[in-house]
Amino acid sequence: MRTPGEVEKPDESAPIELRIHQAILHRRKDGIENNIHEALRSRTPVEVLNEILLPAMKEVGDRFGAGELILPFVLQSAEVMKKAVAHLEQFLEKKDGVTKGKVVLATVFGDVHDIGKNLVNTILSNNGYTVFDLGKQVPMNAILEKAVEVGADAIGLSALLVSTSKQMPICVQEQDVRGLAFPIIVGGAAINREFARRIAVLDGERFFEPGLFYAKDAFEGLEIMERLTGERARREGFVERARSEALAQIARSAAPTNVVGTAAVSAVRAQPAPIPTVPAYDVRTLDAIDLRALWPCFDLRSLYRLSWGAANTKGAAFERLVAEEFAPRLRRYQERAERGEILAPRAAYGYFRAAAEGDDVVLFDSADASKEIGRFAFARQPGGEHLSLADYVRERENGGAVDVVALQVVTVGEEASRLIETLQSAGDYSEAYFLHGFSVASAEGLAEFVHRHVRTELGIEPSRGKRYSWGYGACPDLAQHETVFRLLDATQRIGVSLTSGFQIVPEQSTAAIVLHHPKASYFNAAATRERSAPAT
Repeated sequence: MRTPGEVEKPDESAPIELRIHQAILHRRKDGIENNIHEALRSRTPVEVLNEILLPAMKEVGDRFGAGELILPFVLQSAEVMKKAVAHLEQFLEKKDGVTKGKVVLATVFGDVHDIGKNLVNTILSNNGYTVFDLGKQVPMNAILEKAVEVGADAIGLSALLVSTSKQMPICVQEQDVRGLAFPIIVGGAAINREFARRIAVLDGERFFEPGLFYAKDAFEGLEIMERLTGERARREGFVERARSEALAQIARSAAPTNVVGTAAVSAVRAQPAPIPTVPAYDVRTLDAIDLRALWPCFDLRSLYRLSWGAANTKGAAFERLVAEEFAPRLRRYQERAERGEILAPRAAYGYFRAAAEGDDVVLFDSADASKEIGRFAFARQPGGEHLSLADYVRERENGGAVDVVALQVVTVGEEASRLIETLQSAGDYSEAYFLHGFSVASAEGLAEFVHRHVRTELGIEPSRGKRYSWGYGACPDLAQHETVFRLLDATQRIGVSLTSGFQIVPEQSTAAIVLHHPKASYFNAAATRERSAPAT
C-alpha cells in the first residue's frame, strides 16, 4: 500500500496536460516551467490555468477530503502550483476575469495564531482566488475597510480560542450598522457550525442577508467560495439554505428546557489531599535547559496525528509515513535545535501558598499566609460531576492558606516564528507547516518537562496531579494570564509578554497552573455554561 501522497515517477510519454496534472498531484517541482512552455504551444495561458492547473489542484483537494493525502503533501502540491502559476503569469493579460474572486482574510484582533489562516490563503490562492491577507491581530475596522477598498467577494475570519472568537459577531453587527454586504466565512479551532449559525442571526430573528458560513478546513472554505462566486441561482440557494439552518437553530435554542439549578459542589472537595513538602515558596527560572532532556517529553502522537496532519492515516501506511517522512524530519529539527537553531527554551515557575474559596483559588504571600496576592475564578460544571479546579485545593481555614499550587510559564523563543514567517513568505508552505508543528510540540514538551520537574521537587509520584492551561474548558478566562505573569515576573525573567487579548507572545509559549491533588482530572466546564464556541 502506497503512503498517502507518495511521489510517483513521471511518465514522459504522456500528453503534456497529464504530465502537468501529475506533477501537481505528485508534488514534482522540477521541470514544471518547461512543461508550462510546452502546453502553451497548443493552449492559451488562460486555458492552461483553467483547464490544466486548477483541475489538478481540485483533484488534490478531493484526495485530501477522501483521506488519500495528508495536509503537508497538499501544501507541497500547492508549492508546485505556485511555481507553475508564477511562470504562467508573464503570459497572462492583466484584465478583469482572470481572478475567480477576491477574499479579505485575517486572524481576528487579540489572536496571535495564524497557521490555519495561512493554510486557507495557500489553498484559495492556488485555486484562482485573489487573497488579501491582513495577518493576525487585525481590528475589525481594518478588515471592513479593506473589503470596501478591494470590492471583496467575501471576508474570511480565523480564531483559535473562544475569547477571540467573540470578535466574529462584531463583523456581522458592524456590517449591519454600516449597510455593508460582504459574506463572511469563519473557521478555526474555537469555532463550530452551531456557533456560526448563531452569530449569523441579528437581534435573535434577522438573518445576516449576505450570509455567514462555517468552514471546518481550508478546502471547505474553497468550496464555499466556489458557491459564492458561482452562478447566481446556485449562490442564492446556498445562502437560503444557510438562512434556514440558522433560523431553525435559533428556534430550537429558544424552546423551553428544564432549568437546572445552581451546580452542586463535587464530591472531590470532601477528599482533601495530603500536602507535599515544598522546597521553598519562591519563583525560579530555568535557562540552561538541555534539549536532549526535552525530546522524551514530546507527545509524538499529537505531533504526527494532529500537528503534521496524519490523523486519518492508518496501519501500515501510517508506519511507513512515520519511518520514511516524519521520524527523519523530526530528528533533523532536533539536531538543528541542539546546534542552537530554532529553539531557545526558557521557563519561569514558582510555588505559592493557596486555598480554595468557593470556586476560586486564592494565592497568598510567601511570608504571610493570610495576605492575598492573587485569585483565580474557575468555572464549575453545571452537570456531570459538578467539578471545578477549586475542588482540588483545600478550603480556606482561619482566613489563610492551607495548600500549595505551582504556576509555570514556558517559551521556546521567537526564532521559530521568524523562520516560519520567512518560509511562508517564500512559498515554502509545507516546510513552514512542519516547522510550526515542531515548534508547538517543543513548547508543549517544555511545559511537560517543567511539570515533571515540579513533581520531582514536590516529591510526588509521576502520575499524580495535572497541569491546566488557560483557554481550555476548565479554566477558559485568558485574562488570568495577567495574574500568572505578575506573580512569576515572566516578562522580565524569560522575555514573554501578553497581547491586549491576553495571549502569550511568542506564540510558542504556554502558561499553566499545576495542582497536586491525586484525583485531579481533565474536564470541560466553560463550554457547558455559556452558549459560545467550544473551549479549546
